[in-house]
Amino acid sequence: MMRVVICSPNPAVSIIIEAILIGIGIENEIEASPQEFGSLLFRDPDSIGVFWAMGSANAAETCRYLRMGDVRNPLFAFIQNGADLYGAAAGRAIVLNAGADDVQPWPTTGPELVSRLFALQRRQRNGDPSIIQLPGCTLNIATGTLVGDVARVHLTHQETVLLTTLAARPGAVLSKAMLMLALYNERDEAQRKIVDVLVCKLRKKIAAATGGLDVLETVWGQGFRFVAEGYSPSYSSEGRRLSA
Repeated sequence: MMRVVICSPNPAVSIIIEAILIGIGIENEIEASPQEFGSLLFRDPDSIGVFWAMGSANAAETCRYLRMGDVRNPLFAFIQNGADLYGAAAGRAIVLNAGADDVQPWPTTGPELVSRLFALQRRQRNGDPSIIQLPGCTLNIATGTLVGDVARVHLTHQETVLLTTLAARPGAVLSKAMLMLALYNERDEAQRKIVDVLVCKLRKKIAAATGGLDVLETVWGQGFRFVAEGYSPSYSSEGRRLSA
């Protein structure tokens, strides 16, 4: 499950970022002190650090301070738009060279922030980032190929994004709003039914590859979650699925 630690000397910025993350169910914590910000990240190496700075020089200084303190978490820096003496592109390069994993101008939009956080989380995976081991099968993200004990099937781009988004957070319930952001960078209420359609198609393909296993569980009224150990769904005598 994603966890974000936010740091900014400007409380208004922290509140905006917090509201975006709370809106889609991402756990977060605000810490105004750079020292405490670094301590929180160090104690939780799986969390992502998001911080705001007035200019690239300040952002680079923060990055160097954190990296020298052996903070290895992904760092996402926001630089106030128009406040950089070096120019936008040169300023971002300075911050990236100082140890940031992503640098963007502030203000930002909710969908872009969330999408970039998901991208940072994907980069945290150990081993080959293009291969995910699932119960009874492996997924090649680059090709969308699901190779199971029984068969090899192909996933569409949308199916691949949906499965990798859920698999990155085993046990966590992701709402349809969160999944829509991962899929399309939007939260269109009218289009959320597409998530149900994609889950249905994914289940059929995973079952075909594994010989009947499922890894996606419906949590009624909340969303879906990835079951890391997999399970065998139950069916009625008429062949209708009974499991969530």
